[in-house]
Parts: sequence; structure tokens; C-alpha cells
Amino acid sequence: MADLILVTGSPGVGKSVVSEALSTTLGCSFIESTLFLKSAGALRADPSGRDSEVVDEHLALESIRRFVLNEEGCFVVSSLHPTLWLNDLQERVIFVVLLRCHPRILLGRLESRGWSRAKVLENVIAESFNVIAEELLNYEDLVLEVDTSGKDVGELVEEILAKLDIWDTGIRIDWLSLDEGLVELVTRLVHELDLYKEGFGV
Repeated sequence: MADLILVTGSPGVGKSVVSEALSTTLGCSFIESTLFLKSAGALRADPSGRDSEVVDEHLALESIRRFVLNEEGCFVVSSLHPTLWLNDLQERVIFVVLLRCHPRILLGRLESRGWSRAKVLENVIAESFNVIAEELLNYEDLVLEVDTSGKDVGELVEEILAKLDIWDTGIRIDWLSLDEGLVELVTRLVHELDLYKEGFGV
């Protein structure tokens, strides 16, 4: 059976580049979860018309379970949906890397990607409110949390390995409590997103 290392976090935090570098360092294979799920037919366009995709959870879980049972070796998986890989297969997960990024920095990163304004806002708001972090609370003893703000990939891999060496697990970052001014920014972003949705009937 396969052994898994999950790398997760909001879009723009650096999942893919960190996953690839970590897989090279550890001698593991790299899997981009979105491509894996697409090839399994477990992703489809959001029927609401939003600029996103919806996971067929049943098909995704079947495909992941089959992969883990039939493959050998270690795999670093970059995933926006970590619990898909943890559900029913937690014993195959060695550890989880939760990448975080300060919402102010993340806003600039996502804007530079040319995404729709609504998609940018949704993801910055999600990071501000610790959405993926909260999804992992039941698995906190497996989670190495790393702030990617202002760091290059080499520094991040070194930090992950240092945390792994002393098993420094836990989820501690709460952006809204760390940056008092962020509450005002996020409030404006939420209002802007609400106006966008009203205007486009989303």
C-alpha cells in the first residue's frame, strides 16, 4: 500500500511548488490532487456557474482508496481537499503539511493570477477565517503548520523538515487575532463579494 504525505492550504499559498520540492527531498513521487481527481472523473464544473469545480465525493473516495491500496511507495499529495485523502485512510498518512499565507499577501498573489474578482475574494476570505485549518482540527496531531509569507521554497522545505524532526504539530495561526487591522480589510472584502453576488445573481 501507498504511504501519503499531504500538503494542503488555500489556493496561492504554494502547495504545488512546496510539494514538488518536498517530494524530491524525501525521494517520494508527487501527485497533484486536482489532476488525479479529474482523471478519475471526480471533478465537474460548478452547476451554479461559479468559477470553480465540484468534487463527486463518492467517486473521489473510491478512486483514492483504490490508488492507496494498489500502489507502493511514498507519495506527496498537493490537495485543496485534505480530508478526502484522510477519510478512512488516516493510517496511511505519515503527516500533513498545512501551508498558510497572510491574507494581505495572498490577496496580491491571487490578483496577479488574473482570476475573477469573486474567486480572489472567496479564497482570501477563506484563508482569513482559517477554513482549511478548521477542516483539519480532528487530525491536528498529524499537522505541521507553516507560514509561507515572504519565504522561498528552500526555506519552507527546511522549516517543514525541522518541524518533522521534533514532531512540532498543531494548528496555531489565526490571522484575525494576529493582525488587528485585518478585520477591517476582510469586512470590506466580504461586503464586496456580497455585492458581486447580488449583481451577478450568484
